[in-house]
Amino acid sequence: MSRIFTIAIFLVVVSSGVFAQGISGVVVDAATKEAIPFANIWIKGTMQGTQSDLDGRFSINGPKGDTLAVSTVGYVEQEFLLSKVGRELRVELKQDVKQIDEVTVKSEVPFARVVFNLIQKNKKENRDRLANVKNYKSIENTTVYIAVDTTAKVSRFFDNMSDITVSLEGHDMQFSPIYLAEKGEDVSADSVKVAYLKKDGIFPRSESFIESFVLKNVAVSMDFYDENIQIMDRGYVSPISRSALLYYNYYFNDTIYQNGHKFYQLTYAPKNLRNPLFSGSFTVDAETYALTKIDAYISEKANLNFINGFRGSVVYQTDQEGNYFFDEQKVDINMSLFANKDSTTSYASKRLESVSSGNWLINKTTSYSTSPRLADVKAKDWKTQPEFAVDQLDAETYQSVDNLKKQPIVKNVDKVGGVALTSFFNMGKIDVGPVFDIYSTNKIEGNRITIPLRTSEQMFERFSVGGFLGYGTANKEFKYGANFDFQPGETDKFLFRFKYFNDYNLISQDRFLRFVKHNPNNKGNSNFIAVFTTKEKNPYLKEEKYLEGRIEYNAPSDIHLEASPYVNWNYATPYVSFTKDGVPYNKYTNYGVLVDARFAFGQHYDRYFFDRIYYVDPIPVIDVGADIGRLSVPGMEDDLGFYARFHSSIQGRILLGQMFVNYMLNGGYLFGDAPFDQLDLPVGSMSLGYAKFRFNLLHHASFAHNVYTNLHAHLNGGGVLLNRVPLVRKLKLREVVSLKVHYGKLTDSYKGVFDLPEYYDNSKNAPYAEIGFGVTNIFKVLRVEYVRQLGGTYRNSDFTYKNGIFFRTEMSF
Repeated sequence: MSRIFTIAIFLVVVSSGVFAQGISGVVVDAATKEAIPFANIWIKGTMQGTQSDLDGRFSINGPKGDTLAVSTVGYVEQEFLLSKVGRELRVELKQDVKQIDEVTVKSEVPFARVVFNLIQKNKKENRDRLANVKNYKSIENTTVYIAVDTTAKVSRFFDNMSDITVSLEGHDMQFSPIYLAEKGEDVSADSVKVAYLKKDGIFPRSESFIESFVLKNVAVSMDFYDENIQIMDRGYVSPISRSALLYYNYYFNDTIYQNGHKFYQLTYAPKNLRNPLFSGSFTVDAETYALTKIDAYISEKANLNFINGFRGSVVYQTDQEGNYFFDEQKVDINMSLFANKDSTTSYASKRLESVSSGNWLINKTTSYSTSPRLADVKAKDWKTQPEFAVDQLDAETYQSVDNLKKQPIVKNVDKVGGVALTSFFNMGKIDVGPVFDIYSTNKIEGNRITIPLRTSEQMFERFSVGGFLGYGTANKEFKYGANFDFQPGETDKFLFRFKYFNDYNLISQDRFLRFVKHNPNNKGNSNFIAVFTTKEKNPYLKEEKYLEGRIEYNAPSDIHLEASPYVNWNYATPYVSFTKDGVPYNKYTNYGVLVDARFAFGQHYDRYFFDRIYYVDPIPVIDVGADIGRLSVPGMEDDLGFYARFHSSIQGRILLGQMFVNYMLNGGYLFGDAPFDQLDLPVGSMSLGYAKFRFNLLHHASFAHNVYTNLHAHLNGGGVLLNRVPLVRKLKLREVVSLKVHYGKLTDSYKGVFDLPEYYDNSKNAPYAEIGFGVTNIFKVLRVEYVRQLGGTYRNSDFTYKNGIFFRTEMSF
């Protein structure tokens, strides 16, 4: 213990510079007073020196010499006698004058600025040359490893750590492979063919999540000729973007000569380190000003979650015609739940190399070749050819994956991950879920406990049998249902589904919600927070016996079509009655068919058993549907005709640099002889849970319209304002502004089979809107928002709150 204490004291003493007087300071531009990063500071006549950081700061401990020199390319070198300066030095460098081609760079026009302008002048031509390379082959290797401390307690969960870990070059720790993938592509002018594919991972149920959410958002392809590069739900401004001078400072580093050819190297750094921007360097051809190499890092101070270090690099090569094309793209990421304590250095490259136990190391390397010789080589042998210098994944690494998949703890982690993605918990040949159905509340049943089950893929790959058994603690009544799903072919091109249930359901449930939200909670509580914070149980339920058959067709062009004929036997409850002109009716039967078309426009999706899950991204998803039916009411003498409800929606994301807007807009029209539960019935959950596709201030019943439109949108500021507030910016909070709008009316084209209940209010023909202001990313998982009505039309209505504070759990990069 005493030795450890002594060593600790020694380290503190050494790091604080007690044994030698040091000198520190800052380097700035003499004209603009802006910090100059990467300036060289050294003691003349010695090997003692350093560089300024991104804020222009530097320090040298125990300088041994007489003269301190400071220089950087583009500025006049300065020297200082150490005997005449204090321990804190402010260095103001004057800009130098350079000659580039026939353009004179004056002191007020930095050398780097002229190079940047020439890059812009030639950018379109260079990008077109890059795009004109139509025929090439590529090899893409993707690996995800987790750092493992083999001496820690975690080792007790595994039989032999050497069987599940491997060594990585440049690291002292051991690593376990989580995901491995090798892919070869043959690209021509009219097609992209996957010529070779091999992949494996230790989490089969979460593999799609790793591919779609982590790799697709983080390990991205980087084309710096684009104005913005999409990484981690944000648009990062390219350092050669037209608007890049607004976001970056540039510094001319060096002129490089290679094989008689001249190149210019520049360094760039963000003006605001907390914004999602890059720092790094790039090299351009001095004749064409085409990129030949670029490195991009992300600062530790940027408002991001889970990223300890990020590096993207692209190397270009000349083809047979002398045009530049990709040689290699590489992305390296160091991820963890919490920031490494030893990774707070300003230099992003060092943060990438700082690895602690539990960190995820992600690498994606793509090599390219335009060699025609490869046409005669089998795709699986490309990686051994001289045109591709890629690291090969050996059999030992794949064997480690197989060994890990067999470990009980890995299997259990995979099951928990599957719940978050699919809402089902796997118990071998049986799945439990959807988990939202397990517990809910309403005024008729009180606390509703449900056991939902289905057979899993481990029992049958192409069909599933399931159902549920529910019990209400208030009415002490059981409810039940059964379903059957069948896939006749090897793919999900065609699917057949059948279901029957006897249950209580909300009259306000949206039959089209499942087309924009996977596994929607139709029991009325918008999320888990809402389930346990409900202020008033929803009384507006009807009893249903429901039978449905469904056929689905998934077209190769990302079009989803389905038709669902159904019969619905509806029964009155104590709070929902069916009356016409004062005459009560206990039940009615609804015969109908719901048809729907979903257009995903090539948006990426994950497939889990029989379901396709789409993630919100800039590619919009459009849905168009119709519900056509007819009622039969025992004892009603009127001859009822058909009704039809047409409904459409669009959902997506708009990227605005570090900000983004998520939106869902829908609208519809109902006409004919229809029951009132076919109307659009906007509601809230009357809880503290923030609702994504419901309203927050409305009660369980509000409006009832046959012509309607709804907007649910929110803006995530990404810290655009909070990043500027001292102390607060360390919390990495993000601004949120939300807007929810409903507008509709009840027209004469709706022929109500029953009288509209009095708890619906259509007395005012005006839009209803809610606006919210809040912050998200609290502890990385919590969103808090203050919501109030927009306008005063409904402020004193008895079916809505004036304002409120709401909570939601959400997580993102």
